[in-house]
Order: sequence, then structure tokens, then C-alpha cells
Amino acid sequence: MALQLKSLRSLKTWQSAHEQDVFFCPERCGHNAVCINDELLIWGGYNDTPNLGSTYCEKDLLWNYNLDMDIWTCVKTRGLIPKNRSGAMSALIWPFWYILCGHVFEGDSNDIHRLNLVTLVWEKLNPSGLLISPRDKASSWVYRNRIYCFGGFGSRPTNCLWNEDSDKYTLEMLNNRGWNDQLLYFDAEKLEWVLVQCKGNKPKGRAAHSTVCVDSTVYLFGGRHQTQRMNDLHCLNLESQTWSGSKYCRGNLPIERSWHSMTAINKSELIMYGGFSNDNVPLDDLWLLDVQSFTWTILVHGTGQPRLWHSASLNMYGDILIYGGCCSNILEDTERLITSDQVIVLRRTPFTLERLCLHAVYKNQKVTKEGWDTLPRLLKEWLHLKLQITNHMFAYKSNAISLLGPNVTQLTVLTVDEAEQLNKEELL
Repeated sequence: MALQLKSLRSLKTWQSAHEQDVFFCPERCGHNAVCINDELLIWGGYNDTPNLGSTYCEKDLLWNYNLDMDIWTCVKTRGLIPKNRSGAMSALIWPFWYILCGHVFEGDSNDIHRLNLVTLVWEKLNPSGLLISPRDKASSWVYRNRIYCFGGFGSRPTNCLWNEDSDKYTLEMLNNRGWNDQLLYFDAEKLEWVLVQCKGNKPKGRAAHSTVCVDSTVYLFGGRHQTQRMNDLHCLNLESQTWSGSKYCRGNLPIERSWHSMTAINKSELIMYGGFSNDNVPLDDLWLLDVQSFTWTILVHGTGQPRLWHSASLNMYGDILIYGGCCSNILEDTERLITSDQVIVLRRTPFTLERLCLHAVYKNQKVTKEGWDTLPRLLKEWLHLKLQITNHMFAYKSNAISLLGPNVTQLTVLTVDEAEQLNKEELL
């Protein structure tokens, strides 16, 4: 289990910035997420409220979820805080979490902010040279302290970093915005944007696609171009800067989609979840892509939990934590947008024996508590911390569910019935 108690929540800056009166992260989609060890961080996005309609989530609040502790923590950040937004790119280069571009109230953005995750202070960066064109729904990944960006949907590229010979922009007349096929990176050390000149067959311009970087190879799948969502797979070799062209894949292929997630669980397997179909239907299927044989395998045809524009992050234990997302037709203006506040857990392997035993000891604390102090220090401290957190809770809910692999009920994660019972007891 590799227990680590030096969590972000334990830092003095986090404790002093803790918002005491909020207990659960509000539902949202189009947000940003990242895992630091066993902590899932959530920022930004938007949701639909009965009185206000579509509303951006609070820009100064950062949310933290720990699956094993089964607790949300909210902290208030400070400094040059980014504007409220959705569809931004994000990248982690410790200790900074970068937020790039996205859609703000005024329209498409091309600004860059970074949050120091130790001090909780934001700063706005001022890159030298020409900037990236304003866009949202682009994809990003980190390679050698460079934050790469591909594609996106946004404003016509003017007075920005753009190569007319190699970069293509397709305008959608209705919104005066469009799709691009541009590849570039932000140098986090030199603070400048750099165009990447690649060989091979570049993917068509797109937005709301997925990219995953494994070692020096990037895997790109799906996304939308004009009226069509796609199900093509492309690879990019970052060392030779060569695109593969559309790859031939074995097995039954997933249907075309955008706004899905794709996550590497090891160096040869990627997990894809959900998305939005060409029929404007939110998807709830779960797929495995073997990148050694380029074979697609359906893991679950229908999970019963449709999601699009959600986030998917891998924690230190190998849990994929999917948070939020839209559960309805996001393009239907006449109906209220349905978003989620649920954490969905996906695993391909059992929980470790150490992890299971530790949670079993906690669940049976009535008979085990007297012996906690005889355990090794890290195990003892974990149990006491879990008890301390539980004793200071005033409201309860079921935060997480499992859709693949072992059920989170094997851990001390509350079910709906358990949360309801605890809330009743709290009122007595």
C-alpha cells in the first residue's frame, strides 16, 4: 500500500485555508483534475442550477478527495486566480498545477496560470513571444517539462503562434469558432510557446478528444471535427516527432465519440470510458486498448452510469478515479443539464492484501482498537487519522462507487444506506 501520511491536507497552508462549512464537492463537468499520490484534486468547470442555469464553479476553491479516507476537503486559494472557466487544459509539473486556455464568460481564452500546491498561491504567467490561439477542449500532456497541446475548438488564429503551411483551421460559421490540428508545447522553464514540426500523417483537427502519453509515445483517440465524432487512433513518437497516421486496430472498435476519457493503467493498457455519440447520446461503455497488439476489448457494454466531459485520474494505488461529468444530452438547450458529483472507481486488479487488512482492522475497531498502538508506526497513524476524520464529520454521503474490479465496499467507503443511517443518527 506504500502508506504516505505526508498528504497535501496535512500541510499547514492547507489546514489554514480549509473551508470548514463545505463538505462535498458540487457536481460539475468540463473541470480539471489531477491525482497527487492518493489525493484527487478538482478545480473549475460548470454546472446547471435551477435558478441561474449554466453557472461556472467557484474559481478560488480547490477540492481534494481521498478514497481510502472517504473524505472531501475544500481549501481557498489566493493570488492571481484564473477566471472561472471550463474546457481548460491542465498539467502537473511539481509543485505547480498549470491551467491553460479554456472557455471563460467572455469567450475563448489563451492565458496560463499555475497554482503552487504547497502555498496555494496562483500566479499568472506572461510567456515571451507569440501566444497560442484562444481555444478550449484541446488535449494536453507533459513530456520533459514541456506541456504539449493538440487541437481544440476556438477563435480564428490571428496574431498568434501559427504556421499557415502546416496548421489547419476549420471554421464553424454558426459560432465563428473552429477546429484546429496544431501541435505545440509550452516550455515551463523558458516560459514560451514553441511550434512542433512533425513528420508523418497528422490527425485531422478536432476537439474533445483524448490523448495519453506513455513514455515517449502519445496515443490520440476520437474527438469531434465539424458535425462528425470520430473513433480513429493515432500515435505520436515524441523522440522522432512522427505521427503514425490512423492505426489499424484488432477487435470490435468503439463507436465514434467525443468528451470521453482515456487513462493508462500501465505501459501497455489504456482504459476508455464514456463520451458523447454521433446521435447525441451520453455513453456508459468501458473499453480496454492493448497498445502492444493494438487490440480493443469491451469490458462493460453498459455500466448504467453515462458520463461525458468528466475527468479520469490515476492515483498511486492504481485506482482510476472518474469524477463528475454530464449525464444528459449536453447540446439540448430546452432541458436542464444533468451533471454528477459521484466518484467512479475503476480497477483491473484486486486491492492489495495490506490495504484490505488495514480497512478490515478499522471496520472492526470495537474489537481491534486496543491493539492499534502495537502496530508499526505508519499503520497505527493511518488508523488514528481515519478515526479522527470520521469523528469530525457532521454530514455523510456515498461519495464513490465501483464499476470495474473490486467493490469499494471492501474499503471503508460509505454506501448510500450507510450514509443515510449516519445522517439520521446525527440528527438524534
